[in-house]
Amino acid sequence: MTLALAVRPGRVNAGAASGPGAQLEADKLERLQQQVQELEKEIHQIRDQQVVPKEASDSPKTIGQSVSSLTKDLGNVRNDLSQNLGVHIHGLMDATWEYNLNQPDTTGFTKGGLNPISTGGSTNQLRVFDVNANGFTLQQFNLHIDRTAPGGVGFVSDLNFGQTANILAASTRYSNLNPAATSNEIFDPTQLYLTYAAPLGSGVTLQMGRFVTLLGEEIIPVYNNLNFNESRSFIFGFGIPFTHTGLRATYAFNDKLSAVLGVNNGWDDVSANNDGQTVEAQLTLIPNSQISAVVNGIFGPQQVNRGSSTRGVIDPIVTWKTPIPGLQLIDEYMYADETGPVSVTPFLNSHPNPLSLFPAGPNGTATINHGVHWQGNAAYIVYDLNENLEFATRGEWFDDPNGARTGLAQSLGEFTQTVNYKLPGVQGLLARLEYRHDISGQKPFYSNDGWVTSGGVPTAPAHTYSGQETFELAVVYSY
Repeated sequence: MTLALAVRPGRVNAGAASGPGAQLEADKLERLQQQVQELEKEIHQIRDQQVVPKEASDSPKTIGQSVSSLTKDLGNVRNDLSQNLGVHIHGLMDATWEYNLNQPDTTGFTKGGLNPISTGGSTNQLRVFDVNANGFTLQQFNLHIDRTAPGGVGFVSDLNFGQTANILAASTRYSNLNPAATSNEIFDPTQLYLTYAAPLGSGVTLQMGRFVTLLGEEIIPVYNNLNFNESRSFIFGFGIPFTHTGLRATYAFNDKLSAVLGVNNGWDDVSANNDGQTVEAQLTLIPNSQISAVVNGIFGPQQVNRGSSTRGVIDPIVTWKTPIPGLQLIDEYMYADETGPVSVTPFLNSHPNPLSLFPAGPNGTATINHGVHWQGNAAYIVYDLNENLEFATRGEWFDDPNGARTGLAQSLGEFTQTVNYKLPGVQGLLARLEYRHDISGQKPFYSNDGWVTSGGVPTAPAHTYSGQETFELAVVYSY
């Protein structure tokens, strides 16, 4: 837009004419010129403030461009939440494909046809989260939301979906009104707790709510912390709990020594299942940047409606970052015992299980009237060849002489080799290939030889093995 007047720019020379009339005309022209200049400035300001629609060529044309634009928008939202509210949002997705060389038949029913109560497909025996054999699995989707508030109240939440959530939900007592295990739950609020930094000494961090256990080298993965191997150890699955609900306090004496002390409802109990409480403790010593030692312990009653049976676990872990660049060694030893009586569910295999001779309890359980114990040792060799390629080896021995944890008196062993590869140029994307061999002193691993029937009803697998071998491919993305 252009505004033009029949006057020359610049100041008017008053000396070009003489007399009061000429001076008055010159002043009028000067004021008029100033008004024109101010009006032109206003027009330019209005033009600059106008919202001009984007050209069609500026809009995303491909799916990749659309995803990039959406990622940028989400990143802006995350930054706004972080800067303005102190809220951080992260996530993790883990999808897997697994094959069991035994091709286990674990259905116990005639294959084919519509059968709403028949288990479908095949399952790996004595595994924790990677239970589905010979197929694809949404292993885990984790949504992590936390709020940090220095000197104030914050919170942490980890919401899990998929197979991991299914196992956690089936292992957790959420309510005393409805304590039965959930078989097809794909959601689990694994961590939901408040935080507060109490101004005592160098600062005591308090947590209250539901949180993962202190015990164990391996964890339930979150966005910024993964296990070295895709499958979990026997110690993780059978030796220790998954979560606790209660109160926990952490205190750092200095940069080398810290301690944790807490009280909770017990193993995987959102609702207390008896008239006692469980105490947990952890002591961490880091003498230098190469060595760290952690000692975990837990003690309390865990049997439903029986506070007289107490369970205790001690679980020391040592990590050594060797002088060889990229090489670290880790060793974990776990020992646990529990006073009787103890309720267990006998494991069903092709051989008679001595636990079935014990007094029968509710829901197919057996009652061991004496005390029990179990123990295990897991060793890890982890080597980072470079920033993208990592080799992780785990060897483990787990002893369950009373069958209190696996439902069968046995000693177990496993060897696992995992190759981790961080895809270059794609931040947060990890590919994994894993081989694992399990072995037992008994025969708990199912085969594809069908089931023995009695009166047309399947009663036991026809043949079970002393070992199983699996291959697993996983793709993990975290942000």
